[in-house]
Amino acid sequence: MTKISIPGKLFLAGEYAITHPGNTALIVAITTGLQIEITSATNSSTITSDTISDDLKFNIGQSFSELNHEWRFVCAAIKIFTQYLDMKKLNDNLHEIHISIESDMNHSTGKLGLGSSAAVVVGIISALNKHFEIDLPILKQFKLAALAHLHIQKNGSLGDVAAITYGGVIAYNSPDLSTYILSDKNWIQPELVEITWQNLKITPLLWPASWNILLGATHESADTHKALLSGSLTTDFFHQSDEITKNIIHSVINSDYNNFSNNLKSNQILLSNTLPKKYVTPKLSKLLQSLGTTAGKISGAGFGDNGFAVVNAPTKLPEQWQAAGIDARYIKIAPQNRG
Repeated sequence: MTKISIPGKLFLAGEYAITHPGNTALIVAITTGLQIEITSATNSSTITSDTISDDLKFNIGQSFSELNHEWRFVCAAIKIFTQYLDMKKLNDNLHEIHISIESDMNHSTGKLGLGSSAAVVVGIISALNKHFEIDLPILKQFKLAALAHLHIQKNGSLGDVAAITYGGVIAYNSPDLSTYILSDKNWIQPELVEITWQNLKITPLLWPASWNILLGATHESADTHKALLSGSLTTDFFHQSDEITKNIIHSVINSDYNNFSNNLKSNQILLSNTLPKKYVTPKLSKLLQSLGTTAGKISGAGFGDNGFAVVNAPTKLPEQWQAAGIDARYIKIAPQNRG
């Protein structure tokens, strides 16, 4: 039996700009995530989940004919993993299995916005790699999960996939995969795992021990508008975001809380001034107003979902957020995965 825990993620800085290849983001992996268990099976393979009512039956190593359903992220991850093993002639030990997925990333009102789809593809790749004793390096695990995620989602920075794969806190530079864009957007291409991805950089960071992350979950489903915004972000926005985010990363490295707080605010102002007004929902507005000199901002896409604060002293923010209808919870950083 193979049993693993897969973290969720929280973007701290560099959102939206990270969709531009080479730009930088600061992302943290958090212990709220998934548990995946694999056991050996006979005749056929099955997948069950506490978030999907119907089980999925399949045969390992046989292609899925249709990925557009509730299991599409799982199917894409299994498909590229088995195709990669076939390409590398590592599939001799494949056998039928049962996969069980349990999630901590949901709330009674819906998803918590912590990267559930990315966690699923990372988790399946990681669990299969461990169960079949393939011993893939962490970078190759990331690339397989990234291609599976990209195949279904069709766009994105892949920063969530990187953070969940590597664990801990990372500085992330998004890759330029434009050379490999196909007309049918088929990203199940295991040969891409073997080449260098231009601009990709993943740097694990040491998080200051006295800095605690407070998540503010609005439980409002985010409407990201990413597709609509992709053509409206300017070169100046990308440049400013990258400069601010690099300052934030240096602040983490140097444990400089004041500089960290000031630059987070600068990142938030840039985002608020660039994106549509609906990016800052009423609850997120209250969260931002409550921060004062405390480091914090909106996390990820905005338009709902989450904000956060990083606190290094006693604070009344949890009580203030709860009073405003914002679920406040301290979160733990997931351990770094050294591969």
